[in-house]
Amino acid sequence: MPRPLVEPSLVPALRPALPALAAGVVAAAASGVAMLGALWSVVQLIGEPSMTWAGWACGLWLTGVTLAATSSWLSHHAESLFEARLRRQLAAHLVRLPASTMSRYSGDALRRLVSDDISALHHMTAHLPAEFATLIVVPAVTIAVLVASAGPVALLALAPGIVAALFYLFVIPRMAARHSAESADVMGGIVTAVDDYARGIHVCRIYGAQTGAAADYAESTARFTRGMQERVRLVATPAAVAVALMQATATFAIAYAVGYCWDATTLAATILFSLAIVTPALRLGHGLDYVAAGRAAAVRLAAALDEPTLRAGEALTVPASSPSDRLEIVDLTVMIADRRVVDGVTHAFRPAAITAITGPSGAGKSTLLKALAGFEIPELGTVRYAGQSVLTIDENLRPQSILLTPQGADVLPATVRENIALAAPDATDAEYNAALRRAQIDISLDTDATSLSGGERQRVGLARVFLSPAAVLLLDEPTSALDDRTAAELLKELRDFAHAEGKTIVIVTHDPALADDADDRLDLDSPNSHNAASRNAALTGAE
Repeated sequence: MPRPLVEPSLVPALRPALPALAAGVVAAAASGVAMLGALWSVVQLIGEPSMTWAGWACGLWLTGVTLAATSSWLSHHAESLFEARLRRQLAAHLVRLPASTMSRYSGDALRRLVSDDISALHHMTAHLPAEFATLIVVPAVTIAVLVASAGPVALLALAPGIVAALFYLFVIPRMAARHSAESADVMGGIVTAVDDYARGIHVCRIYGAQTGAAADYAESTARFTRGMQERVRLVATPAAVAVALMQATATFAIAYAVGYCWDATTLAATILFSLAIVTPALRLGHGLDYVAAGRAAAVRLAAALDEPTLRAGEALTVPASSPSDRLEIVDLTVMIADRRVVDGVTHAFRPAAITAITGPSGAGKSTLLKALAGFEIPELGTVRYAGQSVLTIDENLRPQSILLTPQGADVLPATVRENIALAAPDATDAEYNAALRRAQIDISLDTDATSLSGGERQRVGLARVFLSPAAVLLLDEPTSALDDRTAAELLKELRDFAHAEGKTIVIVTHDPALADDADDRLDLDSPNSHNAASRNAALTGAE
């Protein structure tokens, strides 16, 4: 089934720009007609030299230039508005993608979407409509003028231009399509390899240029060279022949052979108008490669915009926390890639306590934690806090009730103070230092966070937990980079924090000792996680 001319997902961003685009198309067509009028005035000037025809020629040329400039401004203004709206639409959509969906997009893929792919729509939006309209209007008027002035036989002068234009517009793009797609893929591979090398330069230095990103870069550049050679061999030569047919020599020769016995005015009209069909075809043909790239980019953007998103939430008030407020899940099922990762789990998490979620790898522990935070869309069941679904809480207010610290959450390239301030921007340095001590790390607030070790970065992230106003704190493998003694000390601080502040703390862990020291426990014993969760729910209800 052929794809639509405009991807439906892009229409909301494009619709407000349509009036300006339509005006640009009309101005471009009018400019082409004005230029033909100027050409006709020149023809009349040849047959009847006078200032009147010279004035008409100059006036129409000036009108055509003005209309062309107006068309360009309108089209580019509309395209800039469309691009800005599309960037905002895409950004708003991406931030609401479920965590499992977001994991399918690499950092480079996201960069391409919000930057390269949107930029690739430029030619298709700002140039193609006006150029296509000109390609229709100008040849139609040209044919009418030639038939009216010299008869149908004058159309023979258009033959080289028509043949070359059809070849240039339809045959060459098909020949180039495969090579254009391959070139885009190769260029993307080169950019990705450079980015990967910049991020993993130390690894490349250890293992040499024959592995990793350096090898990918070398292979991608070699593919690019081979692809360009193949394209020149198959595409460049036919394109050169087509362009040669569009030149004045072939067209003028036929025009003179047909009308050498005509009067000067008719012969001049045939010769001058015979090239009018070539210019718009040549302009449009040069942009077809960009149009193909734009269509591919539009398909990728539409695929991203068609991904299901999390609810933005409509409850504009955060539930007030109290000792009786519970985070609970009822018959929760989460599907990822048609697989039941979490299957029918029911559990009530105790307030003012630490609950450890355990289970083998693949049992759905991290997915469950993300669902508790509202970052996954349940297939069945619900996650409730203080009696309401977490998905109904406004997305901007949700972290004030439920805060997720994912596994491997890195620090920002800033000072330790600036990293911790994300959780409590109004806290004092004394409070920041106290939070760091509770997280079992003693470093200066002015330390560059990116210079810290993995374990130190993990503890800086955990320091935010002790300053967060959220009543529910979700921690994914919070001690994975810590030694046993430090992990035990950290758990003690978290337990004291939960008991003293009434916090509901849920941790995912593979550490049996850590799980045994928790106040409560939820075992996801894959593939029997439903039964294990039900047993935990029964135990919780019996307390």
